[in-house]
Amino acid sequence: MTTWKEFNRFHCAEHFYGCVAPDGEWFDSAVDISVAIHFCCYAEGEFELSPTQEMAWMETKGKDLGYSLIHSLMLEKMYKKGLLK
Repeated sequence: MTTWKEFNRFHCAEHFYGCVAPDGEWFDSAVDISVAIHFCCYAEGEFELSPTQEMAWMETKGKDLGYSLIHSLMLEKMYKKGLLK
């Protein structure tokens, strides 16, 4: 297993939010949580939502589909436990 430093491909900031798909794949990241939500929406083909609609989508459909936004400190812990792809 590679180290967290090798696995962590987000180097723009020390702290950020990771977008995690239902299968446990960490597929994108952003410093701002609203941008991370935007990436989750795009992953599901939701391209025409306002920021307010994206937030509502994440709270309802996004959660139901299994998408998660996880802070970088927790991502590292999850990776070390083998919970991320």
